[in-house]
Amino acid sequence: MRYVQGEIFTLIELAWMRDPTRRRNYSAATEAFRREHRVRRAFGKALGHTARLRRDSPEAQTPDGKVMWIEAARALFRDANTSRAQADAEYERERRRAAGDLFDWGRFTNRWRAKYAAAC
Repeated sequence: MRYVQGEIFTLIELAWMRDPTRRRNYSAATEAFRREHRVRRAFGKALGHTARLRRDSPEAQTPDGKVMWIEAARALFRDANTSRAQADAEYERERRRAAGDLFDWGRFTNRWRAKYAAAC
């Protein structure tokens, strides 16, 4: 003989107790956000899971057993840190400095007008 504890509350009573509109800090905007976020989070989790499966599959490995995405990330990092990339960045900085683009004069003059125009 199996002893099963019957539910203390009916489904209707449980639904009434779980009713979010009865909460002290209820907000319709918060509930709408929670609904949208639940959908987005489920989608993101599924997307991440499939990405991990695809990334870690045997087909995603190089012949010597290294994982392709790690090798691709290392290659990108190497390319970004080459002396050529650094030289290009330095050239761009010098070009902007020579052209006077490093200081945003429009923003400065607008702030100056807002601060001192009433005093003039």
